Amino acid sequence: MARSPQEDDVALGAQLIRNDKWLNWNILRADEWAEGTSADLLGGGAWRRFCERLGALEARIRNTALPDDAATRADGFRHVAMLVRNALDVALEDVDPQRPTIRWADRRNKFGWDCPDALYATIPVRDDAVYRLRGRRGNVHFLGLQVAAGIRTLANEHADQWDLDAAGRFELVIGGPPRMRNWMPLDAGACWIFVRQFFYDWEHERPSPLWIDRIDDGAPNSASGLLDPGFFARRLDAVATHVEASLDLWVAGACALRDRYTNAFPAEAFGGTAMGAQQHQSAGTCYYRVAPDEALLVEVPVPRAKYWSIDLCNFWLESLDYATHQSSLNGHQAAVDPDGVFRAVVAHGDPGVPNWLDPVGHDEGSMIYRWNLAEETPIPRLRLVPLASLREHLHPDTRRVTPAERARVIAARREGVRRRFARPDW
Repeated sequence: MARSPQEDDVALGAQLIRNDKWLNWNILRADEWAEGTSADLLGGGAWRRFCERLGALEARIRNTALPDDAATRADGFRHVAMLVRNALDVALEDVDPQRPTIRWADRRNKFGWDCPDALYATIPVRDDAVYRLRGRRGNVHFLGLQVAAGIRTLANEHADQWDLDAAGRFELVIGGPPRMRNWMPLDAGACWIFVRQFFYDWEHERPSPLWIDRIDDGAPNSASGLLDPGFFARRLDAVATHVEASLDLWVAGACALRDRYTNAFPAEAFGGTAMGAQQHQSAGTCYYRVAPDEALLVEVPVPRAKYWSIDLCNFWLESLDYATHQSSLNGHQAAVDPDGVFRAVVAHGDPGVPNWLDPVGHDEGSMIYRWNLAEETPIPRLRLVPLASLREHLHPDTRRVTPAERARVIAARREGVRRRFARPDW
């Protein structure tokens, strides 16, 4: 029996992620699989191989099958530099599931269609341990936790399910025997928790402060404090392998979208927890291509959802500069037409409409929609139209946005992003 397009997409996704070394969690397991000895490091061989492997990545960025415009190629070199830096953070910093800390992604951490509305964090855990997560709910629109084994989702919870005290504080036990409320399991293989905070109103919502402790009787580490040369040689090998695997994955994903879904979303939303998705979120990705004299019209009935958004990314599946450009819109920021349809316009120059999605100089890239805790999962429709006749294709009530109004919107976005990543404890 022939497979459906959705089944083909799932099969392709499974093939792309088969090499799981793109997950930075594997860097923490370098002693189990990476190569390197004390002699390799102390003699300089491990370092030379590390640098040679990073240098060889240039050929992947300059691959003739990839877009060769200056913006995309420059993005590619920056993308690799970011991957290296973030992987080295994991290799060098104290990332210990015995005494975990919450690792906030409050620097550039753009890959795999990162969400412009999000503040992400990760927490390393052991599946045989018990932890207590404390925090204050605050007013961030969505706060969710995802327990995973590698890329496979094991459990999801969100703050609307938890009991809070009068001040909005909560305690959540993670692991150990089941509890009636405020508990998440750590099933076999659990190795990390992914934290998502989604902001709707960037101006007024504040991050939820969080703290985690291990509370069972597990044995603490007995580290001497001295660096084992062989250990670090294997960490260098793991970092290089992680960066290679990450770059290969995201490039293959972008090329697959370009070949299959240019200016059109797949007919079904994606929500595969086997490949890292949240249980309570559906999403769809496609490739966009728009010329300077064209406009790409995005139309979708607004879903009944806790949170929804549509965002533009570059070829490398990084979100664009959403602080100083309106390259994303969520359900709070968007203007919805009287017929209940969200209509956005991807165009290189400001078309003077509220729902402009600015591609920030990129003729091509990727696009993603997210429906979170949604009652339905509509698929956005994309249409290329001449820029000169754009107004003919919009709802007649679409108002005009002046340059001064756009400047105020951008200033507010920039301030909202600055505040979010500063994580003030207000």
